[in-house]
Amino acid sequence: MKNNFKKKLIEIARWVNIEIEENNAAKYEQYRNEIEIWNKKVNLTSVKDEEEFMVKHIIDSLMVLKMIEIPFGVKIIDIGTGAGFPGIPIKISRRDLEIYLLDSNKKKTIFLENTIKNLGLKETYVLCGRAENYGKNMQFREKYDYAFARAVSALNVLLELCLPFVKLGGFFVALKGKEPEEEIVQSRGVFEILGGRLEDVIYYELPIGIKRSLVVVEKVGKTPIEYPRREGIPEKKPLFMK
Repeated sequence: MKNNFKKKLIEIARWVNIEIEENNAAKYEQYRNEIEIWNKKVNLTSVKDEEEFMVKHIIDSLMVLKMIEIPFGVKIIDIGTGAGFPGIPIKISRRDLEIYLLDSNKKKTIFLENTIKNLGLKETYVLCGRAENYGKNMQFREKYDYAFARAVSALNVLLELCLPFVKLGGFFVALKGKEPEEEIVQSRGVFEILGGRLEDVIYYELPIGIKRSLVVVEKVGKTPIEYPRREGIPEKKPLFMK
């Protein structure tokens, strides 16, 4: 079965008009193998089926590149990356991008560091800690062209955690489910508070019929220095307009 991984991945990707080169398919297979090994000691993913893994993790990550035109050589941060989605699949496909992977789970960041080394990925960096703390650090604050988040937090929470990392003129992209409208309504006014503007909502469907969306937010103004608030507060007391 594993001998067919590359062929199957290339074929499934073509269903949504994504072309994966054979050498990159080999990298994705190696990445999957790394996850399988580490998943025995670190909870990286509950997806065990091979085809489901390809679709839900690799193809879903690559849909960002298909749906959004990412310029050459830009700087990207993947916030709450977990096992490296969407950051690592994007990096494998686009070696020109400078990728930062942020997660607060030490075991997961150790996995990421080992995987990046084993995959031979350059200009790919791992940050271990909370977004609330890194977002206040001037070394990282408003330094990225793009911030991605595939985390399960609500959009108004993600806006506070992610927009502080994005430079003026850059974009925050939230990978969401098929119906992000309610979260967008709850975030009305929060965009402006944090210096963002809702640019677009892109809907798409994965090969096995899963419907997803990308919420694209442009950074049009500086994020006030009081945001993000201290650790845990964005989740406990999300920003919203009364």
